[in-house]
Amino acid sequence: MKTMRVAVVGGGIGGLTAAGLLAKEGHDVTLFEGSPSLGGKAQCVRVDGLRLDTGPTLLTLPDVVKGLFERLGGADLLPPISELEPQCTYRFADGCGFVAYKDLERTAQSAGELRPSERHGVHGFYAEAEAIWRAAGEPYLEAPFEGMAGFMTRVARRGVTAMAKGMKLATLDELARAHFKTDHMQQFAGRFATYAGASPYEASAAYALIPHIERAYGVHHVRGGIGALVDALGAAVKRQGVKVHLNVRVGYTRDARGYRVGPPGGEERFDSVVVNADPLDTLGRGSEPLSLSGYVLLLEVDGRPALPHHTVLFGRDYRREFDELFGGQLANDPTVYFCNPSATDPTVAPPDKTGLFVMVNAPALPREPGAYAQAAAAWELQAERVKTQMFDKLLAHYPELRGRMRVVGQRTPVDLAALGAPGGSIYGFLPHGKFGPFRRPRIRGGTPGLFFAGGGTHPGGGVPLVMLSGRFAAEMASEHLRRSA
Repeated sequence: MKTMRVAVVGGGIGGLTAAGLLAKEGHDVTLFEGSPSLGGKAQCVRVDGLRLDTGPTLLTLPDVVKGLFERLGGADLLPPISELEPQCTYRFADGCGFVAYKDLERTAQSAGELRPSERHGVHGFYAEAEAIWRAAGEPYLEAPFEGMAGFMTRVARRGVTAMAKGMKLATLDELARAHFKTDHMQQFAGRFATYAGASPYEASAAYALIPHIERAYGVHHVRGGIGALVDALGAAVKRQGVKVHLNVRVGYTRDARGYRVGPPGGEERFDSVVVNADPLDTLGRGSEPLSLSGYVLLLEVDGRPALPHHTVLFGRDYRREFDELFGGQLANDPTVYFCNPSATDPTVAPPDKTGLFVMVNAPALPREPGAYAQAAAAWELQAERVKTQMFDKLLAHYPELRGRMRVVGQRTPVDLAALGAPGGSIYGFLPHGKFGPFRRPRIRGGTPGLFFAGGGTHPGGGVPLVMLSGRFAAEMASEHLRRSA
């Protein structure tokens, strides 16, 4: 059989996954990455002995990751993965707190300290979240989404009850209000819409499957951070014979013989292309609204204060926060998330230091060139304002940090846009509306032999889902190459 050549454009986690699996199938694979390092948005910085991720900071569905490394013959390269318990600490503007555990009874007990009835609310919410996972989540993730007919066929295998459940889904906020009475727990449940860069007041209740996944399969930390996972995946892919070219920006065009891919004047011929980049523009959907961006601070802290691994510090008015963000404004009282990996992993910081990843949501930048330039320039002043808000909120909840924090890095929406994210949006497509998840750009491109991978396409963002997109893209590309051989 003739050797088929595949180009992978973009070396994020989705592109690396597709490249490795296609090479494993025996194809001649070349990966082009326009930046100096692999990983896409999943980057890592090292400064003064600290190692801090600048993109994703946690891992769910670890079996997806382990299964990929086994298929690539790289299980020995995978860093150790540890499960976190507790999973996340939540603090509220009125001083109350709540802790989520994998152990449902401990989660219910913590919620019951806010109000006794919330203990029952936790059980009801997670039961419905599990039902949503069985009815819609599993069929959504088990195969590429090619249309409602195929998806509903997979749903129907779960029975009539599953189909009825899917048709009744409202917004995530409405689901939260059906089970919880306090603003605290409603904020907790609504937060999971931000895993897709969406608002809980506009996104489908289907996103309740995320807290179910975290409870059922655990929240995990990769030793060395997600950046270490990217390094290991890059090594596994190269072991399969993938040719990797860094600092090479390429375009691709199709003709009667396949695709020409490469920098101007240096194009090579390929039989198929997997593009690990946001597909909205390519698909003619560049005018659609975008999901949220974010602003990240990287902090060095003197000593080892007793901070949880994952913490969310909520603002006072969650609905107002999202109204402001999707109105194109920074939140007046933003919710702050921080990750303290050294709480679990001694390899990421010296013994006398702590590194913190701190993030707030931010609106995506406008995409029109003039408006974008103006908004990008404004971020220099806006960053100072948001930085002050973040410090104030950290100190309000953890006064022991006063005088001990130093900024060692930041990432703005402008930085994300420079990595190829449209408008700096972390996830690109905005999945608002009951059927929002089904409007996500598909993996199969508009021309034969073109496929997409990454957080901007099906099934969505987050390390395991991006790996699934790469796996689906590789399977579909392999099928195309078999037919065209």
